[in-house]
Parts: sequence; structure tokens; C-alpha cells
Amino acid sequence: MYINKASWLLIAVSLCTLEGILKPVAGQHHESGMAGGMAGMDHHVQAPSTVMGFHSLAPGQIMMNYRFGMMKMGEAHQHLGQNHVTTQSVLRNYKITPVRMTTSMHMLGGMIGLPGNLAATFMLPVTSRSMDHNMATGGQFTTKSSGLGDLNIGMTSNRNTSQRTSLAYGISLTLPTGTINARDVTPASSPNKMVLPYPMQLGSGSVEIKPETSASVQLGNLNLGTRISGTVRTGKNEAGYKLGNQLVSSVWVAFQPAASTEASITFGYNRWGNISGSDSRLQKQIAMVPSADPKLRRGSELLFTPEIIVSKNNTRLGSHGIIISGTLPLWHSLEGPQLGLAWSFGLGWRFSTN
Repeated sequence: MYINKASWLLIAVSLCTLEGILKPVAGQHHESGMAGGMAGMDHHVQAPSTVMGFHSLAPGQIMMNYRFGMMKMGEAHQHLGQNHVTTQSVLRNYKITPVRMTTSMHMLGGMIGLPGNLAATFMLPVTSRSMDHNMATGGQFTTKSSGLGDLNIGMTSNRNTSQRTSLAYGISLTLPTGTINARDVTPASSPNKMVLPYPMQLGSGSVEIKPETSASVQLGNLNLGTRISGTVRTGKNEAGYKLGNQLVSSVWVAFQPAASTEASITFGYNRWGNISGSDSRLQKQIAMVPSADPKLRRGSELLFTPEIIVSKNNTRLGSHGIIISGTLPLWHSLEGPQLGLAWSFGLGWRFSTN
């Protein structure tokens, strides 16, 4: 894991900023709780499972999450701007083009309640990626990579601003535990392995700062909410590049169709920038395959995600929940040619101690 001096400085500044933000929040919660019960989450907020900030844990209480996810990026979703492009058209300009990419991920996460209505969080993914390619000569080949992704640690807090409205906020750091040196054999390198293009790497190689905020309002049996979060990469990694910053925003409607069951529908808008700098080890591949070009990584998308959570509360050990979700793209605009999302599926389990 490589962390440069500038990144260490930004980590220290971020932690000091986090302490400055959350200390007053903790004091406000304590005082308002004594005054009139406005502190913490006095009512349950129905929200998608990815919106972690609305979970209010007592000091020492633990919530663990495991999620399995699978994502497919397909030839039918290869875009140049907002226009779909075919494999044949890409191969007029390149010797090789990606046609499919499959990612599977096991994500382990957790929260632990802290005094002052705060919670510490962590997430650690284990990822496997596979990318199929077509060649202008008519051949085909597949590259693969797998291993740990980047570790995320952070803190969240929340408060009720009225009987029907709630706010949640937090900040986290992502540490570069995922590799940026994934290698595999290609027709050009056989029998040796070569460094794979950017989409096949398992980490960013940079320390990342991720602020986020969420708001919800209860309207009858419906909960309406919105969330916005950002990813700011602090500096170039040891290979000489920095992934583009990212903005993730969403709106949702959540409801309870049956006892112990919650459902939600989310519309998300994601936007990410081009890579700054480049990996010199990929220089010879830029003219051969578009995924090796750092100037062809920018994009934005609109996504539709339904989810259902089935919970079992007050068991002897604690509360359990099963989470099922899926995502479909509604719109792409990709600097490219670049593969876009075709679909994703998630299955998770959540456990909270009493």
C-alpha cells in the first residue's frame, strides 16, 4: 500500500475536520435529548440498505453486514457519449475491444455505536473481475483479476429535525489496500503476464475522502429521501495516475408492504471524471484497446434500483435482515468507447446485536 506525504496530510486534516464537525453534533444531541427527545432516531426511517447513516446504535451496539453483488457490463451498453456503438465500429480504430465485463464482490461491513449518537463504520470488499475481448483479427480472449479491494473506514451521525424529518451525515476515508498491479496473460504478452488496463484493477491506489449527507421525510405510509456523496482522490498513486473524482446522488421512496418487510425504489445519478496522469506500463496499449486510455474513462449514468428487506427482530441474539436488490440502467453518457452497466444484483444479510 502506497500513501504519499500529501495523502498523509489530507488524512490528518480530514480527521481533524471530522472531529470538529461531529463533536458539536454530539453535544447538540445530548442537550436536545434532555430537552425534548429530538436527539438520535426516535422514529424508524425506512431507507435503502446502502443509506447507512439512518441506523442509530446505542454505545457498544454492533451491526454487521455481508453482501454479495454481481455486475454485468455488456456489448449492448458500449457507448460513445450517449450513443451506442457496435463492436465492429470500435474495431475500425482499435485492434482490440472489450465486449463484456463481469464483476462479483463479497462485501463485509459493520457499524459500532459510539457515545453522542455517533457510529464508526468499515467496509472491505473482495472482488473478482473478468473481461472478454474481441480482436480485429477475429480472435477472442479473456482477462481476470481478483483479490481484496480498498478498505473504507468512517463515522456517521443523525438527528431528527422534526417528528417527520431526519438528517444523516458522515465522512469516511478509503485506504488503498486493493492492488493496482493486477496482471494476466494476453495474446500480445503470452506466455508472460502483463499489467491490465484501469477497469481491471482492484483499487484506486490513492487515499480517498468521502463525505455524504442524507435527508428523509415521512409522508403517511411513505418515506421520501435523498442522498448525495462524493469521492475525492487525494493524489496520484505509485503508478503515476489518479482516478477521477466521483459524485453519487439518489432519491428514493420507501414503504412497508407487510409486517417485517420494507421495500424501496431508488433513482440514482452517478458522475465520474477522467483519470489524471497515466500508468506508463499501459502506454503501448493505448492505441490497441480503449480501456487503456486514461482520457476515455469519464461518464455519467441514471440508474433504477428496487430493493426489499425482510427482517426478523428480537431474536435471542439480535435482529436479522435479508436484503435483495437489483439495478438497471436508464441512461448512459460515456467518454468512450466505454462499456456501461447492463445490470447488477445484490443479496445481503444484516445482523444487529440487542
